[in-house]
Amino acid sequence: MWVMWWLACAGSLDDDAGSPVASTLPGAEVVTLTTSDGVALAADYLRGPAGAPGVCLFHMIPPSNDRTNWPADFVASLHGEGWAVLVVDRRGAGDSAGVATEAYEGPNGKLDVDACMARLAADGAGPLAILGASNGTTAMLDYTVWAKAEGLVEPVAVGFLTGGSYTENQNRMDALGAVPAVFTFSTEEAAWSDAQRARDPGSWVFHEYPGGAHGTRMFAAAPEVADDLIAFLQGPLAR
Repeated sequence: MWVMWWLACAGSLDDDAGSPVASTLPGAEVVTLTTSDGVALAADYLRGPAGAPGVCLFHMIPPSNDRTNWPADFVASLHGEGWAVLVVDRRGAGDSAGVATEAYEGPNGKLDVDACMARLAADGAGPLAILGASNGTTAMLDYTVWAKAEGLVEPVAVGFLTGGSYTENQNRMDALGAVPAVFTFSTEEAAWSDAQRARDPGSWVFHEYPGGAHGTRMFAAAPEVADDLIAFLQGPLAR
């Protein structure tokens, strides 16, 4: 396991991204990511050792949710694995600019993911994985399908924290292909995730939690979620 690298510098954001608060994540810097359509996104950034793998985290529906949805101890655990971590405010949420509905309806949500993946790749991180919560899975799926078609940086793994019909707003799950994936869901919301079992190419993992909750609320409802997600990522992100 890599030792934890903590950096304690604060970045500044473009004026159109609003006035960011200091990161609540120990050692994180606040950075600006500019999408290809010109939207300034705020993100907490925990860098890893040179050439380390990386993980991008996408929260639940904006604007009522933001990057603080992700528990600080879970983010720290990802970083403790030696991975770079980018925790972004999706467009229209938190300290980011943009229109919230574009994060999950239409063609632009994937550009948020692209900005995160491109930043990690430019900093030398890789391989890269993406975790999406609720309709954060929408932009994640859209990007993964698009990246494959356009020769962009492809994730080596993706995670669906209570995906649903909204996940497929633009693309069907059939288009995901054989990308390793983990499905995290409560028994109460099992229907969509269970339906994906028929599409499993042999690299998908399904974790159902009785009495769980939705999206990033799963961490509080079922604390083992954090360890299960990290255990899954350790395979695809092995160097």
